[in-house]
Amino acid sequence: MSNFKVGKSRFSSFINGKGFYIALALCLIAIGSAAYIAANNSFGNFSNLTTNSDTSSLGTGTSTGGVNWGDGTDAQQTGNIVSGVPGNSSSSVSSKASSAASSKAPSKASSTASVAVAPTLYVLPIEGNIITDYSSQTPIYNKTMDDWRVHDGIDIAGNIGTPVKACADGTVSDVKIDDMLGQEVIIQHGGGVISVYANLTNQVQVKKGQKVETGEVIGAVGQTATGEISLVPHLHYAMLKNGQYADPLITMGKKK
Repeated sequence: MSNFKVGKSRFSSFINGKGFYIALALCLIAIGSAAYIAANNSFGNFSNLTTNSDTSSLGTGTSTGGVNWGDGTDAQQTGNIVSGVPGNSSSSVSSKASSAASSKAPSKASSTASVAVAPTLYVLPIEGNIITDYSSQTPIYNKTMDDWRVHDGIDIAGNIGTPVKACADGTVSDVKIDDMLGQEVIIQHGGGVISVYANLTNQVQVKKGQKVETGEVIGAVGQTATGEISLVPHLHYAMLKNGQYADPLITMGKKK
């Protein structure tokens, strides 16, 4: 019993003498432990933040989503390679501009479309005397109709059956029977020139759409023109220039 009291007294004396330092040491240990735990947690959060930031960068890591480039195109990134990135915009614009320019620029073929020119060589459809002159302004007497009227061509006398030739190269635009001038062949030449051959026999030798050459026989002198039946057999020959009747001899360069 006395030994226990002696021990207790010694312990109490030790505590009373060293207690302050022990308490201080325990406090320091507690503070150090708390600081260590806090620092460790902060460092871990910083590491996670850095790792997440790195992996979302375009330069490194692997992205978990696409990148919107502002033009509706999503680019998927893997490592340092990015797929789906729009091409060089300047090249694209240049290519479109070139395509637009080439589509608008007329080709040489279209800009130099062929224009038919008037024939330079004419021949008379038949050889013979002119029994009625061209008169588009001044009326002349028509024996058959017994009146005065203009005459839009010339009448060249010729025996029935005399071959009638094309005055120049061209294309037959029509073969028809006129109420006054009888059987007709109409030929389209270049330069807006048209030639008309009337009072032919019904047995013409060409058809509509046929190409003919200068001097090619297209028919024969007949007597089918009821409006000129009082005249001797002849060819009624007329020419038009740009839709207007013109003197055949002047148009062909046979008269000035």
